[in-house]
Amino acid sequence: MLLSGWVVLTAVERWAERAPWPGAVLGGLLWSCVVAGVWWFAEWTQSPLRTARERAAARESAAAGPRKDEAPREQDAGTDEPVVGRSSGASTPTRR
Repeated sequence: MLLSGWVVLTAVERWAERAPWPGAVLGGLLWSCVVAGVWWFAEWTQSPLRTARERAAARESAAAGPRKDEAPREQDAGTDEPVVGRSSGASTPTRR
């Protein structure tokens, strides 16, 4: 983050602000340190919240039972029992 910011902000200082190269390099370094520091601070302050949210989501999903994104199980038309196996006459098309 710091290195890429330094390069980009040095280019901005050089061409947009029309600063000489030594001044542009120092200005780019200063601003990239500011940007990297703010980025680090934001990540540092958000990490406990993210961890707490992930733990809460894990607790909720464990308490809710099976996940909702699982494929639904096949049901026999006449009963509430899941179909254990397919009949021998049923076939599934294959890709070749």
